[in-house]
Amino acid sequence: MNVILLVSFKRLGLLGDIVKVKPGYARNFLFPKNIALPAFQENINYFENKKRILEEKISKALILAKLRAKEVKKFKNIVLFSKSGSNGKLFGSINSRDISRKFLELGINIKKSEIKLKNKVLKTVGEHFFIFKPHKEVSVQIKILIKSKENT
Repeated sequence: MNVILLVSFKRLGLLGDIVKVKPGYARNFLFPKNIALPAFQENINYFENKKRILEEKISKALILAKLRAKEVKKFKNIVLFSKSGSNGKLFGSINSRDISRKFLELGINIKKSEIKLKNKVLKTVGEHFFIFKPHKEVSVQIKILIKSKENT
């Protein structure tokens, strides 16, 4: 079955490509998620008219992501406090939700899904890095410093 891709999709193609896929894959996955349309002549004509609008929407999302990354990049060091033992190991851990809450306190709304941690959680006191990724083409590395609450 031939379909027109409404978005660039990994392993299938780019926006606007007409690709051949199995009917079940198209019917059960691509169509319900609005990733593709059946490649009938009327849909091809419809898509050609809407392609420019979709490309503008994608470019606006990229520009917005770059602006958000620039705003987050202003914060060179983020400091979080957590209880820890004498050996520097945290009682519990710091995860993307904790980092997201810290940025919310600083006045920037970041989703926890936009924060990428190397090991999913941070378990020791000290300097760590995480990647803020608001878009698949935009990412910024930010330093986070975890300090023990007893040292404050």
